Amino acid sequence: MTRLQQCLAQWRAWGWRNVMTFRQQILLTMALGGMSVALVASVGSAWQGSEQIKTHLLQQSLGVAASLATQSQLALLAGAPDNVVEAAEAALTFPDVKRVEVRGVDGTVLMVRGADDAGMSGAHEMVPATFTEPMVLAECDQAWRIVAPVLTSVTSSPFDVTPSAPQYLGYVAVVISKDTLGRMVGSIFTVNLVSAMLVVLGFLVVIRYLSRRLSQPLVQLSSAMSRAERGESNVRTPVDGPRDVRTMAMAFNRMIAVLQDREQELQSHRDHLEELVRERTHQLSVAKERAEVASQAKSDFLARMSHELRTPLNAIMGYAQIMQMDTTLSPRYLNILDTIHHSGEHLLTLIVDILDLSKIESGKATLQLTAVNPHDMVQLVGDVMCIKAAEKHLDFTAQCDPDVPTALMLDDKRLRQVLLNLLSNAVKFTRQGSVGLRVSRLDSTDHPADGGDDAGGPCARLRFEVMDTGTGIRPEDQQRIFEPFEQAGDSRSRAAGTGLGLAICRQLVRLMGGEIRLDSTPGQGSVFLFELTLPVAEAQAPAPVARPVPVGYEGPRRRILVVDDVAVNRQMLLALLQPLGFEVLEAADGQEALSQWRTGSPELILMDLVMPVMDGLEAIRSIRQAEASDTARGQARLPIVALSANAADSDQAQARDAGADDFLPKPVAHAELLDRIATALDLQWTHRPS
Repeated sequence: MTRLQQCLAQWRAWGWRNVMTFRQQILLTMALGGMSVALVASVGSAWQGSEQIKTHLLQQSLGVAASLATQSQLALLAGAPDNVVEAAEAALTFPDVKRVEVRGVDGTVLMVRGADDAGMSGAHEMVPATFTEPMVLAECDQAWRIVAPVLTSVTSSPFDVTPSAPQYLGYVAVVISKDTLGRMVGSIFTVNLVSAMLVVLGFLVVIRYLSRRLSQPLVQLSSAMSRAERGESNVRTPVDGPRDVRTMAMAFNRMIAVLQDREQELQSHRDHLEELVRERTHQLSVAKERAEVASQAKSDFLARMSHELRTPLNAIMGYAQIMQMDTTLSPRYLNILDTIHHSGEHLLTLIVDILDLSKIESGKATLQLTAVNPHDMVQLVGDVMCIKAAEKHLDFTAQCDPDVPTALMLDDKRLRQVLLNLLSNAVKFTRQGSVGLRVSRLDSTDHPADGGDDAGGPCARLRFEVMDTGTGIRPEDQQRIFEPFEQAGDSRSRAAGTGLGLAICRQLVRLMGGEIRLDSTPGQGSVFLFELTLPVAEAQAPAPVARPVPVGYEGPRRRILVVDDVAVNRQMLLALLQPLGFEVLEAADGQEALSQWRTGSPELILMDLVMPVMDGLEAIRSIRQAEASDTARGQARLPIVALSANAADSDQAQARDAGADDFLPKPVAHAELLDRIATALDLQWTHRPS
C-alpha cells in the first residue's frame, strides 16, 4: 500500500477533523464560511434588486397600458382600428413592450401589433366582465400580460339629476418581456459575488496570519497536556500568545497546581479516612436521635395539651348541662347556659382543630357534610360573639339574607370555627364602632363545587363577610398575617393570640373550596370575605325537637362506680347521677377502684384513664383478669365505660384492647353518657310529665 493510500485510509477512519491541524481547520472553516456568506449575500442582493426592478417595470407597464386605453376610446366607439394604430406603434417603442392588443367588450380583436403573445393566447378569456383599473392579468417565464379598461369620458351637466357613470367599451392588452429584468438581475448577482469574493480573499489572508500566531501557543499547551497525561507532576506551559490563549495557559497551570494540592489532601484523607467515617457516623447518629426526641416531644406535648385543656372543659360543660336540666330556671338564664354550652363546644372544636393543624396542612383532613340551616348557624355565632362585643361596648350585627336557603350541605363545625375566629379577631382589634357578620347569596347553579358529594344537584353560592371599624391592617401586612405564627397590630393585641387563627381559617376555607380575601384601610377598618358553593339539601332538615330530660329510671336502685383523680369531675358526675336514683361510689385512682370493685360490687364503672398510682388501663386489665380467674363469682361481665381527655383514635384503641366496653371523650356529653348507661344496664328512663 502506497503512502497516499495510507493517508486516505487514515482520513476515512478518523475524519477530516482528526487529521487536520487546528490552523488548517480554522482556514478551511473560514474559507467555507466566507464563500457561503458571499454566495448568500449575492443571491439575497440579486433577489432584492430583482424585486425592485420588477416593481418599477410593472408600474411603468401599467402606465403604458393606461395611456393606450385612453387613446383607444375613439377607436372602440367608432369601430375603426386606424384611429389607434399610431398610439399602438408608439407603445411598442417602449423597452420590453412586445405586443399590444385592442379588444371590444366581448373580447373580439379590434387591432393587434407586435410579436406573438409568448404562450398566453388564451389569457383574454380570464379578463373580468368589467373592471376599472389596469392590472396584471397573467404571467409566464418570458413575459407579463397587462390589461387596462377602455371607459367613456364622463362630463357633468347642471341638468343631470344623478351623475352618469363611465361606460365600459373594451380593454387593451400589453405583453411586457422579462428580458431586461433577467439581464439586470444577472448583472447585480455577478457584481455582488465578485465583490464578496474579493473581500473573502482579503479576510482569509488576515485569518492565515492570525491562525499562525494563535496555533503556536496552542501547540505548546497541547504538549504540556500530553506530558501531564503521561504522569509528569510538575508540568507548566509558557504563558504566551493572545489574551484568551494566555488565560487558558494560566488556567492550565493553576489546574495542575490545584491537582497537586488535591493529591496531597487526598493522601492525607486516605490516612485518616477511618477516623473521619467514625466521626461523621457519630454526628449522624446524634442528629437522628435529636430529631426523634424532638418528634416525640412534640407528640407528648400535643397529647398533654389535649388532656390538660379537655379536663377543665369537662367540668365547665358538665355543670352547664346539669343546670340546663333544671326546669325552674327562667328563659334568660337558660339562654345564658345554652351560650356557655355552645361556647364550650366551640372551644373544644378549636382545641381539636389546632392540635390537628399538621393533618390539615398535609391535605389529609376531610369535610363532614351534614344538612345545616345557615340562618340558625348565624344566629348561634351571633349569640356567642355579641357577649364579647358588649364587653367592649361595640355594636354587633349578624345578618343572613332571606334568599339564603334554609338547608345546605356543609361542615358546620369547620365553618363556625372560621366565622368565630374572624369575628374574635375583629372584636379584638376594634376599640370603638361596630363589628358585623353578613351571609348573602350571589347566584345559583346546578353543579356543586369540585369534590361535592351531590354532583349534579342544585347549589347556592354564598358570600360570608366579617366587617369591623377597627384599626385596619397595613398593606405590607395583609399577606403576612395569613402565615402561621404571624400577627399584626400593636404588642398588646399580638400578645393575646398565637398567630395560628388566620392560617387555620385560610386552610379550612380552601378545604371547603373557597379563598379568603381581605379589604382593609388603616384607621378605617377591615372586611374579611370568602365565597363558597354549597349543595342545597333535598329537603329542609327538621327543627330539633327538645329532648325530654330523664328524672329517674324504672326498677331497683343501681350502683355505679365513678373513677377519676380530679375531684371536680367526680362531683360533676355525682351531681348528674344521684338525682336520677343511682347509688354512686367514688375512687381517685386505679388502685382505689379495684378496692371499691371488690367491696362495693358496682354494676357499672365509669373509668378515667390518666390517673396517678395506677392508671385506668391497668385497672381495667386487672378487673378483666380477675373476672376470668374468679369463676366462683358467677356474675356477668361488668360493663366498663372509659372516660378520658386523651381522645385520639390510638387512645380509644388502647382502652378497648385493655377491656373497656365503651369510650367517651371528655368533655362528656351528658345525653350521650346517659344513653350509654341505659344501654349497658338495660334501663328504661322515666321523664317528668308534660
